Amino acid sequence: MIGDAQVARPPRLPPRLRAIAGVVPTGAQSVADIGAGDGQLARHLAARGLYVIATESQPGPFARLRAALPGFDCRFGSGLEVLRPGEVEGAVIAGMGGRTIARILESSPRVAGQLDWLILQAQQHADELQAWLEAAGYGSRSQGSAVQGRRRYTVVLAWPHERS
Repeated sequence: MIGDAQVARPPRLPPRLRAIAGVVPTGAQSVADIGAGDGQLARHLAARGLYVIATESQPGPFARLRAALPGFDCRFGSGLEVLRPGEVEGAVIAGMGGRTIARILESSPRVAGQLDWLILQAQQHADELQAWLEAAGYGSRSQGSAVQGRRRYTVVLAWPHERS
C-alpha cells in the first residue's frame, strides 16, 4: 500500500526492470524511483509492499507518471533533490547514462549519503559511473544483467562506505 494507492499484485515487468526489482534488498520498506518513466517499476515495488516515491524531471513525463500512478507519491524535480535526507531507505536510478547518474548523486550529497542502498542501471558509460562511485567513496558490486532487445543492462548495487 502506498498512501491511498493499493496494488493487488505486481505487474509483469520487462527484463531490465525485472533485473532491478530482483536486487531490491529483502526487508526493504521504502524506495525512490528516480526518473520513474511510465511507473511500471514503482507499481511493482508498491505491490511488494514498499513505500514508493516516484519522480520525473520534465513536465510531460511527470504528467504521464501521475496519470499512470494515481494515489502514489509522485514528485516533480531533478534527481534526488525532491527528497529529504533519510526519507527513504534506498533509490533506483536507471534508464539514463552513467554520467547523468553520477551527476544526480553528486548534486545531492546529503540525501545520497543517507541512503542505505542504491540500485543503478546505466544505459551507457557504466565504466565511468563505476569509477565515479569508487572515487566518491561508495562500495558497489554488480548484481547481474538483463538483455532486452539488442541491449545488455548491468545492475549495480551501491552503498555509502560508512553504511556497508
